[in-house]
Amino acid sequence: MTIIVNGSNTPTAGAVGYGDGTNLAFTSAGTTGQFLSSNGSSAPSWVGAPASAMTLISTQTANNSSQLIQWTGLSGYNSYLIILKNLTPSSNDAYQLLIGTGAGPTYITTGYNWNGLYNYNGGSVSSLNSSNQAKIFFAGAFNNNVASSGGGASGNIMIQNPSSGYLVAQCQTTFFTGTSNVYESDLIYGSISSANTITAIKIQTTNGANLASGTASLYGISS
Repeated sequence: MTIIVNGSNTPTAGAVGYGDGTNLAFTSAGTTGQFLSSNGSSAPSWVGAPASAMTLISTQTANNSSQLIQWTGLSGYNSYLIILKNLTPSSNDAYQLLIGTGAGPTYITTGYNWNGLYNYNGGSVSSLNSSNQAKIFFAGAFNNNVASSGGGASGNIMIQNPSSGYLVAQCQTTFFTGTSNVYESDLIYGSISSANTITAIKIQTTNGANLASGTASLYGISS
């Protein structure tokens, strides 16, 4: 097989070849992290990486030195996602969520409303609801606490509309209860009305147990 190439262009290091309709041509070299973008029948060009809709703010690792994990100084996102992985208390305990505002921050300790379902293997699905509370319980508050053994709690919490108005939190967690082969799954919907922008999020135990191990990762979602 014979390949005929028209033109005598010499590529620079990092250049990419393309056809210009007559000859084999080459782009300039891009810079680190750029992507090659098509311009139809015209020469392709290097562009910056597209902005991500979801940004990792930070991952915090429990080390048995505190009963809480918190993020402060939050701003600029349309919603937040927390991913929990094997978050384990030092002794059997439940988990709760609080929202903070302002530079302090000041945590809201009244006016939370929540409802949901819980289920454990071998048992039936049960529902519950509560209003005007000091926090949103999201794991272990209903039938069994999160056990200090067996892998802790894993799941996710989606917090929507953090800028103002009616905030909604959707929490899904599964955890070992400490009873042989019994795992519980909680699905909680929480809400609170706040005229102030959310600047802080706190996860803590209910009865003061330290967070012994596991991680909690907070993502900001911009669209």
